[in-house]
Parts: sequence; C-alpha cells; structure tokens
Amino acid sequence: MTLSIGQVVDSRYRIVKLLGQGGFGAVYEAWDTRLERPCALKENLASSPEAEKQFGKEATILANLNHPNLPRVIDHFAVPGQGQYLVMDFVEGEDLQQMLDRRGPLPEGEVLPWIAQTCDALAYLHGQPQPIIHRDVKPANIKIAPDGHPMLVDFGIAKLYDPALRTMLGARAITPGYSPPEQYGHGRTDIRSDIYSLGATLYALLTGEEPADSVERLIGAAALTPPKQLNPLISEPAAQVIMKALAAEPAQRFQSAEEFKRALTADSLVHSTVAPARSARPAPPAVGARVPPGPGVRPDSRAANILAILAMLLGFGSWIFSCVNPIVLMQFETSSSVAFLAFGSFGLGCLSVPVALVLGGLVLTKYRKAATGWDRLMVIFGLIAVVALVFLVVGLVVLVLLFPSAGT
Repeated sequence: MTLSIGQVVDSRYRIVKLLGQGGFGAVYEAWDTRLERPCALKENLASSPEAEKQFGKEATILANLNHPNLPRVIDHFAVPGQGQYLVMDFVEGEDLQQMLDRRGPLPEGEVLPWIAQTCDALAYLHGQPQPIIHRDVKPANIKIAPDGHPMLVDFGIAKLYDPALRTMLGARAITPGYSPPEQYGHGRTDIRSDIYSLGATLYALLTGEEPADSVERLIGAAALTPPKQLNPLISEPAAQVIMKALAAEPAQRFQSAEEFKRALTADSLVHSTVAPARSARPAPPAVGARVPPGPGVRPDSRAANILAILAMLLGFGSWIFSCVNPIVLMQFETSSSVAFLAFGSFGLGCLSVPVALVLGGLVLTKYRKAATGWDRLMVIFGLIAVVALVFLVVGLVVLVLLFPSAGT
C-alpha cells in the first residue's frame, strides 16, 4: 500500500514525499528521525516468507557495498504483511530522465563521461564474489549529483546472480525499450543484461528517443533505428558502441562493463567528442534557475553593443578622414598642418584596424549565434576601415615614388 506523507515507518523514518511508483513498490524521500538527515526509502511489496528471506539476504550484501557512484544502503527492515524496505542515502540532484525531458537530446561530450562512470558502478556490482545484477538501468535511475558525478540508484530489484539458477519471477521488472529480451518471460539474465540497459540509456540520452522494444525487435515486429538517423550530431564511433551494446543476442554485446567502458573511452571516440556536440534542440533553463552564460551567450549585451557602436564610429571616422585627407592637404601649405593631418589619418587608421579585427573576430566566432545588428554593422565598417587604410598606405607610397619632391 502507498505510504502517506508524514507517516513514520519502523518508528524511525518519516515519509516526506513519493519519488516514484511502480508495480513492485515505490520510492520515497524520508527523514531519518534518529540521525536527523534525509534518506531514500525503497519499498518492495512482495511479502511472502520466501521473498522476505531472499530480500534479507540481498539487503545484507547491498549494505556492504561502497562505491563513489552508488548510494550506500544504510538499513533494511520488513513490515509483516506489507513489504520490505531498503533505506539508502538520499542523492540530491536531477536524474537523467528529468534532464532529457527538460533539454532534449544531450551533447555527446557531456553524456559519455557519465556513462563511463556508470560502467564503473556496474563493474563493481558485477565483480562481487556473487555478482549483483541491477536489472533496471535507465535514465530515471541515474542521478547527477550537485558536484556533477553520476549516481546509479534504485536497487529495488537488484538480484544476486547464480548461473545455475533462473532468476526469480519477482525480480523481473520490465521497462520497455530498456530491458533486454532475456529479461522477459523465463530467459536467463546475467551481467550482459545490464550492458543492454545501459546501451539503451545512452541511445535515449543522445537521440531523445527510446530504442524499440527488445522483444519486438527479436521477433521482427520492430527495427532499431540507427542513432545517427535520429541525431546526425552523434559521432560514428559512438553510434557503433551503442549498436553493439544493444545487440539482441547477449553474445554479440560487450561482455563486461569494463569492455563497454574501454569502448567509450577509446581514442577514436574521445577525439571525436573534444568539442561537445550541441543538443538537437535548444536547452531551456529549469524554472526559476539562473543559467550562467556559456559559449554563444552574451554575459553583458549592453557593453557589447557599446563596443560595437564605438568600433563602428571609429571605422567610419577613419574612412571619412582618409577620403577627405588629400583634399584638405591641398588647402594647407605649412608643414605643421600637413604633419598633423597625416598623423591623424595614420593614427585613426592604425587604431581602428586592430579594434575592428578583434571585435569582429569575436562576433564571427564566439558570439556568432548571438550577434546583434550593431555587431554586424561594426564588422562591415571595420572591414571598410581596413580597406581604406590599405588604399591610404598604397596612395602615400605611390605619391612618394612619383613625386619625391612633393613634401619639400
């Protein structure tokens, strides 16, 4: 049954809110009244004596796990006739499903390190004396902590793996699109089942679409759309890694989380994602959040516009001065006037060129997506100033060569 807000369970854990709910139970944010800190309470509704015995055995093993990408299991208990409960560290942050819903397809360069670290967590689970299979890897079960590292959460259906035994039916939670075909019915699951689910997670994060259901693919009722067809920004090496992880046959997938991680961190893939690909659609900020300026975003548009106007005026002034300079020179005969005008023309030209080039370069590179009308005018007048200066210098050289006695 669903626990109510404010209800105290096991005389210790006060329910704060419901985080998620499914056919096997629910996950709650709770408050540990003894330690005075938040925690996550995972409910398993299977209440048979056999289920309780299996739960107690597995909870004890989970409580001894210690990995930076896994929350700690700090307690477990059963309520007779109601279900079993795991108490875990509460992980602050946004899960990848929430991030995907908010932002759409995520940049490859941002996602791959998260998936590689999740491989570390799975390798740790699979490497236990009796391997632990998570069985429910999906975007909603990977949280990004405030410091930026991923946490693989929700051990509600994690099971110990015994190659000689088939998985208990109670452990077969199914998430269409993320569960491999062997997790349906009476198939045998092993560590490669988690590889499939993590590959499906990577597919969804980069394309914004869930992969086709594995059983439908197996019977030919559906086909897996290549990830690059959904998002052309995905690199070819990343697409190949995804397709291998999502092989319907376990023998054709990566055979371990370590092998999966090696493929994700291979030189060919790392080099292809040095510049993170942009999302296929813009990423709106979370409601009420203050998003710091990034590439292509002006930190101070007013200052940028002022600089653009000044550069425009400087370039325009240099151009005008250069054009009228020969006419004005004809009206003056004193050497001091000629020197003043020549110095002014040369000075304005020399000053306008670097300013125009620097600011114009910013507009054409870093700020190209956020350039204003003033910015574009600045670039145009800056280029005119450059051309005017070139003609001025060439004209002076020609005059000196043709009329060497003109200045005497």
